[in-house]
Amino acid sequence: MPNFLLNAQSVILCPHGAPVIHVPVTFTTYRVHGYPPLLLTDNYIISGCPAMAHGAGGCNSVQWVNPSPTMFVRGIPVLTNATSGICITATGVPSGPAMIANFQPIVQEPTDLKMVDQ
Repeated sequence: MPNFLLNAQSVILCPHGAPVIHVPVTFTTYRVHGYPPLLLTDNYIISGCPAMAHGAGGCNSVQWVNPSPTMFVRGIPVLTNATSGICITATGVPSGPAMIANFQPIVQEPTDLKMVDQ
């Protein structure tokens, strides 16, 4: 099954249901189905994690692993629906996997290396 590129319209949640907010740090004019791609080095902030209210040190950010090995924008790997993310508390403790709840199933990860410099 092909992997699909994630973009700014992708819905990502912490394991407790709070939304992950994509904060781009690299400017690019390249678009994935009309929206900026999610890049490995961007910031992914979690606000309003319900675990925080229960004193469990709620989710604060996401660290991603295994991005696309074939799609790079400005030298940075793009995230796909097969990419794994670990949610991290403000104190740096892993709190569970990020859940990719919705993504665009149109633009597939290329099979050959693709470098975009836009």
